[in-house]
Amino acid sequence: MALLLVSPFPSLVATLPVVKKTHMGFKAAVYIWDFETLKMKHKLVLHKVKVQSLSFSPNEKFLLSIGGQDDNNITVWNMETGKPICGATNSNLGLCTTFFNDSNDTFITAGKYLLRVWTIDFVNRKLIPEDCKLGQVKRVITCMKLTPDDGYLFCGTTSGDLLCVQMNGPKNFKYAGPRKPIPRGILSLEFTAKGNILAGGGDGTLNVLDSDDFRRKKTIKLKGAVTSVSTVSGSSFYVGTSQSVIYNVAPNMSTTLVKSCHSERINDVVYPRLTSEIIATCSNGNIRLWNVKKGKELVRIQLPNLECNCVTFSADGTQIISGWSDGKIRAFGPQSGKLLYVINNAHKITGQKKISGALLGVTAVASTSNSKFVVSGGSDGQVRVWSIGSQSQQLVASLKEHKSTINSVVIRADDSECVTACDDGSCIVWSLERYVRSNIMSAQTYFKQCCYLNDESQILTAGSDKQVTYWDAYDCSAIRELEASNSELHALDISPDGEYFVAGGKDKIVSLWHYDEGECVDQETAHSGSITKVRFSPDQKYVTSVGTEGAIMLWKFVDTN
Repeated sequence: MALLLVSPFPSLVATLPVVKKTHMGFKAAVYIWDFETLKMKHKLVLHKVKVQSLSFSPNEKFLLSIGGQDDNNITVWNMETGKPICGATNSNLGLCTTFFNDSNDTFITAGKYLLRVWTIDFVNRKLIPEDCKLGQVKRVITCMKLTPDDGYLFCGTTSGDLLCVQMNGPKNFKYAGPRKPIPRGILSLEFTAKGNILAGGGDGTLNVLDSDDFRRKKTIKLKGAVTSVSTVSGSSFYVGTSQSVIYNVAPNMSTTLVKSCHSERINDVVYPRLTSEIIATCSNGNIRLWNVKKGKELVRIQLPNLECNCVTFSADGTQIISGWSDGKIRAFGPQSGKLLYVINNAHKITGQKKISGALLGVTAVASTSNSKFVVSGGSDGQVRVWSIGSQSQQLVASLKEHKSTINSVVIRADDSECVTACDDGSCIVWSLERYVRSNIMSAQTYFKQCCYLNDESQILTAGSDKQVTYWDAYDCSAIRELEASNSELHALDISPDGEYFVAGGKDKIVSLWHYDEGECVDQETAHSGSITKVRFSPDQKYVTSVGTEGAIMLWKFVDTN
């Protein structure tokens, strides 16, 4: 989510999805959820392209929304009906807003060189503005915090200083600080129990400032820009950062890690062959191991300035084998995260253009059931077989028939064959005994994923044509085609018993299908970005999905038979 806001009591939650569309015809939506039942109550659609900021009134009856730079409108919504009450055009880019603590008809908007107080005229259904007098001070305001009595407003700015503006009586600028600005701006504000100010910086610092003169009293460094600070009790706080890390901060400013997750696109997720409590995920610069039931990160393997495209476990569970954007295959110990070996130049990246959203380097890996070989595919279109020894790793074969990026590699249980899915519109069955092509499947699509049925009599594929196709594993003839989505499919997996398969893609929907009947039995939504991979757990109790927004979703599987 781009933004999540909880109402004061609380009874409502407002969320904004991550939006990448930028054309003027696109309408940005605000979703209102019931806090207790977790069910959607309203979908508010009016602003163009983007909603920049939200604020609930103290009595929760109204919601204020500000559109982004392509919209620049202010709208007041009725939370009982989900309908707009009134609105106005902001004369400059609005970046943040807040209602007064003790008023349901007065709010503040701030942004580029502007700080304005608005009064809602419910009778005439209009907004009445009043500009605050800032004098010669010109700042881009990113966040605001009112004192509990609404007497003063503190404003964080992109230039890293804090402004104090009087709100009771004339709306005048009072003073600014600290003397040394916070690098990369102030992104979040909160009050401490003693009346000091917590200022979250874009440089990853959390600063305690004296509210009288903005003198810096204490500073701690966190991982990522401090994007939100929220009171837990009278003395401790939750702090969220741009690196998807949540900390608990005690009164003495000591920190405890509460939660962490990927902050960028997750490219792959995989279970160990016989374990359903552990998963590995990979993203830009890191691989992480998780206890899925506790939602707890166990191990993190970091390689800065590189992207991990794919990950798998060796069959014996002793290695995490991964493919990287620099064309190398790296293996790590699953418990320690220690580097075990590196296969240099596993796939070529020279001469290839980096396209936005496309993977580069080693893009697919799979391990044989005896853990002695690894099959890899790359953005160079080559499929390579590697012998994995205790002391060395050697190239056994290089298979060169694909013309584009290899997206998926799956190996038969007896290690005699493997199937590779490619963007060139072909899935090739390779003999791992003679290292030649055994058969081929072709279609007008970018094949993104392929899977063997549990008895290996059929192969299932999914791709950009929005279809899931059943293929005979013996002669590779198409048996059935299902229109499984309204958008491109990127992810596919078959249940261990072969009764179901799960799919996902650009439409952000995780869909469950009965394999033999070819009917969709369930669809669920939670992702705010495209789904990149889905996996059944080995015990078939769960389905895990990951997406471009960096979220990991664990779904409880219920057999409908």
